[in-house]
Amino acid sequence: MSEDMLTLESALYAGGRALTLQELAELIGKAESTTKKLLENLGFAYSKRKGALEVIALPRERYVMQLKPELTPRVGRLIPGGLLSFATLQTLVFIALKQPIVQSDLVSQRGTHCYDHVRDLVEKKFVDATPEGRSKILKTTPLFADYFGLDQDRIKLKAQLKFKMKKVLEEQRQTEEAVARSVL
Repeated sequence: MSEDMLTLESALYAGGRALTLQELAELIGKAESTTKKLLENLGFAYSKRKGALEVIALPRERYVMQLKPELTPRVGRLIPGGLLSFATLQTLVFIALKQPIVQSDLVSQRGTHCYDHVRDLVEKKFVDATPEGRSKILKTTPLFADYFGLDQDRIKLKAQLKFKMKKVLEEQRQTEEAVARSVL
């Protein structure tokens, strides 16, 4: 692996967030087109070795190194701040698909337990809650889109979400059921 690819890999690992193509190009002192090709090669190398991590391109020319989503349920308890429960994840998907949604409408459709879910989602910065009269307007954040590898455009996000979240929710449900069975 070239020194530039090692530097890009190190930056994505150390950054712990999505980095722009411009940031990465400046870091290695190369043109954005060259940097993009190096990132594509790095992503290919990660997918070829079939490990736990992946390097993916996000919308707006951003790149991130992350744990593969299908592995998150297995190691979620080790993630700082904890993994979202199945019910909280369902609430997050509901918010994302219906956004912007008034919190009181969410509660009337999903139940009062959603207040705890919303508080958790706001703390984890997946949802913004803007006061609106006696309630709040709920919308997903750019972090939510980045974390789940979705487009930040709401229309595209909703389409991608329907496809991706079905798989994530099913894996999370299976993991929680397995844990519940092992406790009994």
